[in-house]
Amino acid sequence: MKKRTICITLAALLMLGGVGGCAKIRNAFQKWKGSLIGLEFDIYTYDDYGNTTLTVHGKNVEVEVKQEEGASENADFTSEVLEITIDGNQMLQIGNTMVFAEAGLDQITDFEMQDEIDTDDGIINFIPFDRVLNQYKNDIGKAKTILISSQQGIPIAVYQGNSVYVEIPNDLPKMTRLNIDGKSLYIHRANYVILDSEMID
Repeated sequence: MKKRTICITLAALLMLGGVGGCAKIRNAFQKWKGSLIGLEFDIYTYDDYGNTTLTVHGKNVEVEVKQEEGASENADFTSEVLEITIDGNQMLQIGNTMVFAEAGLDQITDFEMQDEIDTDDGIINFIPFDRVLNQYKNDIGKAKTILISSQQGIPIAVYQGNSVYVEIPNDLPKMTRLNIDGKSLYIHRANYVILDSEMID
């Protein structure tokens, strides 16, 4: 009886992940596979004018906040220095706009953004319900378009995916993480807009 219960529970969990193509589950599994990252990434650094100033490729990448010894005892001090370990080598950085794109996650190069969007064809248009529905859709993954700009507002990159999950890591300052069709994208110190792709189809 106990074995049967365990089997049923495992089957239910697998169905939950499969039926919804649950982006939240894939996201958790992706993070479990490697810390920030722990996977193969291309790292791009940009200046305020959207120019690429540095590109680094690593087969094993990890990111954490650089803390001096004893700094955690000072509640008023919060480090914003990122310590990036790339295939065993150290890279420290602060202040730059950065994009960490997992290998195989390509930018959209022929994208032209319209300057006016009309979404006046909604069905329900009840904000509290819409927010709950959007959170549910975010958890299972929905088609989204990500527009990234420099801190001066100059376009840098565009990414799109059919199943996108968005989260804000609480252990990495000024960082947003996205799971795009099973691939990780981290955005650091950049302006960005994330739209439901159906808004611009």
